[in-house]
Amino acid sequence: MKNRSNLSNILIIFVGLILASMLLKILLTLTTGVLYLIFKFGIPLLIIGGIIYWLTNRDSNRYKRRRR
Repeated sequence: MKNRSNLSNILIIFVGLILASMLLKILLTLTTGVLYLIFKFGIPLLIIGGIIYWLTNRDSNRYKRRRR
């Protein structure tokens, strides 16, 4: 950096900041996309799976009581 002029140092920093902001924008877009998929599909699937587990667990308990 000592051999370069002040203008070239400022331009290098400016280009670095632009590249960093573009990379951050891409990473944030990917992160929000994954979060969208989790909330759109993951949570309803967990709720449905929990309801199915609860219902089948209840039915198996009733069946065990009748056998005794």
